[in-house]
Amino acid sequence: MVECQKATVETFQILVVEDEAPIRMVWKRFLDRWGLSADLAQHGQEALDKTRQTPYHLVITDLTMPVMTGQELIYTLKREQPQLEVIVTTGQGSIEIAVEMMKAGAYDFITKPINFESAEYVIKKCLAKVEAQEENLRLRQINRDLEELNMIKEKFIAITNHELRTPVSVICSIVDILAPQFDGKDEEPLLGMITSAAQHLKEIVNEMHELSQINSEKLNLRPTLFELLPLCEEIQAELAWTINERKHETCWKIPPQLSVRADRVKLKKVLREMVQNAVKFTDDGGKIDVAAVLDDENRLVLTVRDNGVGIPLDESEKIFQLFYEVGDTINHHTSKLEFRGRGMGIGLAIVSDIVKAHRGKIDVKSEVDKGSEFTVTIPQQPPNSLS
Repeated sequence: MVECQKATVETFQILVVEDEAPIRMVWKRFLDRWGLSADLAQHGQEALDKTRQTPYHLVITDLTMPVMTGQELIYTLKREQPQLEVIVTTGQGSIEIAVEMMKAGAYDFITKPINFESAEYVIKKCLAKVEAQEENLRLRQINRDLEELNMIKEKFIAITNHELRTPVSVICSIVDILAPQFDGKDEEPLLGMITSAAQHLKEIVNEMHELSQINSEKLNLRPTLFELLPLCEEIQAELAWTINERKHETCWKIPPQLSVRADRVKLKKVLREMVQNAVKFTDDGGKIDVAAVLDDENRLVLTVRDNGVGIPLDESEKIFQLFYEVGDTINHHTSKLEFRGRGMGIGLAIVSDIVKAHRGKIDVKSEVDKGSEFTVTIPQQPPNSLS
């Protein structure tokens, strides 16, 4: 990974090319006064040799010099180092040549006798351009690095998903075969622990599979028309033991005849994850409300509200990022039941992608120690309009 450093006033490399020693010294004095340091050269050839050894940001050159003229220097520099900025100093009678040098790539020209107040403006304006170009290069390099990291991440997810799926399936199958043989025996609790761990591992692999599908843009929706209440009853049944253990009070406000058009499997994933998230981050004995309506624009609006720990304002948008966790990861402990139990940090990211695939949106309102409210809004699309 390439490290790009931003140029500053202190780090700009400037070369002044002037055959008259007194003028070179005056340039040096003024540049020092402006907080800029510079090397000096007395003709074009010396300057060319120096630019081949030192990565200068700016060359300020006279035109009329012995050994190699300013014109020859500029043509050579622009051929060898096109990104290097050049400012020309010229007498009144050579302005036409200076204009030609600008056409050849020079940034600007300064007339002699030099007005150093005007010269300062031209030079610092040129260096601002150099700084902006370097910042742009630095940002482009950062973007390339991020793209490379993203490709590595996607490969890791895809390969890990592929490599884990088979052994996890074997473990779960063997546990199912062994279960009847341990019924009533002392070892049955141990088998129960293995069963629970294997099931948790299977859920992780399934989430990674969904994640790899999203990353490869294979999140194909299969929208159908269905009643929402039975789907909610399925989620209630699946989470009933967990909610009872945590002594949560839940209230589901789902109209009995509410029909929606969406991918049923994926919408269930969305709502289940939202409710499960509320369970994890609400203290024992807390309250969780789940509601669904069709708004005035015929959009499905799902709301999950809790009176749990809440989310800091500066983290409310980050929770939908992959692998992001609110709070210090040093306190991470995996659980789908315990208070503040954590997972892989991909559940809400998948939820967000599923909602976006339905052309919907997800919003969160939260206040620390007072609770959170997640709202999913999904437009009701005509048949076969989702893809």
